[in-house]
Amino acid sequence: MTQIVVRALAAQLLLWPAAPVLAQTSPPEGASFASGVAALHTYAPTGNPGSTDFDVTDRAAITNLISAYSFAYDNFEAAAWLSLFTADAEFVAGEPGEPALSFTGDGFRSFWTKRMNAFRSSGEQRRHLMANILFLDQTADTAHVSVVGLLASTADAHTFSAVSSLNYEGWLVKGPDGWKIKRWHDFPDAAFSQ
Repeated sequence: MTQIVVRALAAQLLLWPAAPVLAQTSPPEGASFASGVAALHTYAPTGNPGSTDFDVTDRAAITNLISAYSFAYDNFEAAAWLSLFTADAEFVAGEPGEPALSFTGDGFRSFWTKRMNAFRSSGEQRRHLMANILFLDQTADTAHVSVVGLLASTADAHTFSAVSSLNYEGWLVKGPDGWKIKRWHDFPDAAFSQ
C-alpha cells in the first residue's frame, strides 16, 4: 500500500510542472497558437533615440492612438477599441509560461468583444496606465513602438491592486484616416487570472 501511495505522489509531482501545458491543448475560439513570438526584452538602437528627425504631428497622433487604446478598453468600448486596428490586424497575446495566441479577422473582433463584455459585467474596473512609449523605428507611414505600462484593478469600487506590469510592442501604419495598429503584442510580465 505504501508503494502505491509513493508512486501516486511521484506521478503527481512529475506531472505538476507540465499541468499548464497539458491544460492548454487548444487555443480559445477565435485564436491560434503563435509559435516563435515572444516579448521584447532587448534594446539596441541603431541611431540616437534623442534624434529630432521625425514628424512631431505623427508622434503626437501615435501617442494619442495608444492612449485611446487604453481608454476604450478600460471603458469596455469594444467598437471604439477595435476601430484603432487595421482590418487585417494581428493581435498576439501571451503570459509567462504559456504559449502565445494570435487573433485575426472575425475571431479577433469576436473574442475581444466578448472579453470586454465579461469585464463590464464583473464589477471589476481595470486601468491600463501607459507610461513609457519608445519609438523603435518610424518612417512617414510606419512606426514600430515599445510600450511599457501598468495594469491596475479596482474591485467593488474599494479594493485597488496592481495586476501586472505590461510589455507591449506595436507596429502601426498611417493611412488616409491617420494611424492604426497593424500588429500588437501583449505580453504582461506576470501571469494573472483573466
